[in-house]
Amino acid sequence: MDVMRRILLLPLLAVVCNLPLSLSAAPLPAVLQPFVADYTIDWNGGLAMSGTTMRSLKQQTATTWQFKSSATSLLAGIEETTQVEWHKQRIRPLNYQYRRSVLGKKRKVDISFDWAKQEATNTVKNKPWKMPVSDQVQDKLSYQLLLQQLLAEGKTEFEFDVADGGHLKQYRFAVNGEEIITAPIGKFNAVRVDRIHDEDSDRKTLIWFAPELNYQIIKLHHVEDKGKEYTLLLQKLVTDNPP
Repeated sequence: MDVMRRILLLPLLAVVCNLPLSLSAAPLPAVLQPFVADYTIDWNGGLAMSGTTMRSLKQQTATTWQFKSSATSLLAGIEETTQVEWHKQRIRPLNYQYRRSVLGKKRKVDISFDWAKQEATNTVKNKPWKMPVSDQVQDKLSYQLLLQQLLAEGKTEFEFDVADGGHLKQYRFAVNGEEIITAPIGKFNAVRVDRIHDEDSDRKTLIWFAPELNYQIIKLHHVEDKGKEYTLLLQKLVTDNPP
């Protein structure tokens, strides 16, 4: 009888033992839900062009995700990919890749993060070099996911240390009100976020995030110092079992 009682109690004990662990596990942020977002993109820099951009997020393992952004036109193509993980209530990068091809000229950049050693290895033209990084450092793609997360948390000012060009650069942003944005996907109330550039710079970066779409970017407008500019508009968003 004692043996039978123990057999019956084992499943219940397993549930009870695991219950506190599951209850105490921190929930993942909404921005780590898989999606595929398609955008129209218009360039105007002396030579007007149009093309498409795709941003996607897919889960790879229980703790890692792949975030990808690719832009293509008749004359150029840019692809960025980062692998991120959920660590201490924040997104942090593991590996970043940048690929660009413009009129036949190609550029390739890789960054791998070793958080145990607090260093990042940059590889450009097959030449690697290392630099120290802190827990808060992001790459040029992962910070965008973190920005969405912080917006959803109600933050209005943002500063990111970003591994960019073999150096750590500070990216600063601030919320600048709300606006109604009309895009191919529809009309949405959006939170406008401006990137804060140096005072002597003519560059502008304005980004509109739609809370109804889990703070996805619905519009982005960027102006370079020499007047080159481009605009992204959200055309399609798939969030249920994206390919």
